Amino acid sequence: GARGGGGGGGGVAGSSCGGRCFGPEGVHGLPSPSWYAIAAAAPFFHLCIFVPLPLLLLVFVMRVQDLWAVTVAPPTVHGAEPEISLDLFRPNFFTLLQQRASGDLYLLPLVEGVLYEWLAVCIATLVRLLLYYADVDEKACPPMARYLIRGVRYAYSALFTLHIWLYCSLAMMVCCWVVLAAALDPTRFLAFGTAILTTVSAVAWWTSAMMRAARRFRAWVRTALDRMLHTRVRLAALAIQRAALVEDYQRDTLSDPAAAAVAKAELESLTAEEKRLRAVQGRGLW
Repeated sequence: GARGGGGGGGGVAGSSCGGRCFGPEGVHGLPSPSWYAIAAAAPFFHLCIFVPLPLLLLVFVMRVQDLWAVTVAPPTVHGAEPEISLDLFRPNFFTLLQQRASGDLYLLPLVEGVLYEWLAVCIATLVRLLLYYADVDEKACPPMARYLIRGVRYAYSALFTLHIWLYCSLAMMVCCWVVLAAALDPTRFLAFGTAILTTVSAVAWWTSAMMRAARRFRAWVRTALDRMLHTRVRLAALAIQRAALVEDYQRDTLSDPAAAAVAKAELESLTAEEKRLRAVQGRGLW
């Protein structure tokens, strides 16, 4: 109504928001506040899927760095002081960044790699979400811009695949260390090691059970579809035979009664078989 008529103001409001206004329309033909709220919440939740979850593993590796720095780390490593978690809460955070850039603070290679990889994924995610929500029409773009957009999309796919592989590898390495710790110090880590082994065993068993069920279901569907196809083909062949027998019966009714009787018997046999096949077909896949 707002788009097709109902006054000039209603038509402007409908065309300005492209039919995407949720709730009451805004003032002066602008989208409603609820549309702005949903448009802001969508990229926020989209971003929360890709950024905060890997932050948990980043916190873990920083905890590893902290334990190493306060326990077995030497006072200096290649002239740099091992960084601890309290360094992140200095009054002047830019001083920390300057010391880290100049090499005055030392991070373990694993921790440093995870940190830089997380920052790279966050920046790439922001760029990818910007392109996604910009809704750029690739057909209207110049060839160079079109190739650039596709390159960004494929590059982010490769980076995110590497990101998932890296974090799964780190999680499995942590699980292996926990299992080893359970063997070395059962009083503290036996419960964690047992929980990890139980979880892995349960996931492996359920995966195997679901794969077996999927194979059985696929074989059942294939058999049922083959039976249904065979039934339909057989019904089509019976229909052709029935039409030929009806024609022979009508032709031989007066000229050859014996042949007409044979044709009638065959018609009755075909009718019985058709009823049986249609009963099978009525039961469906079962």
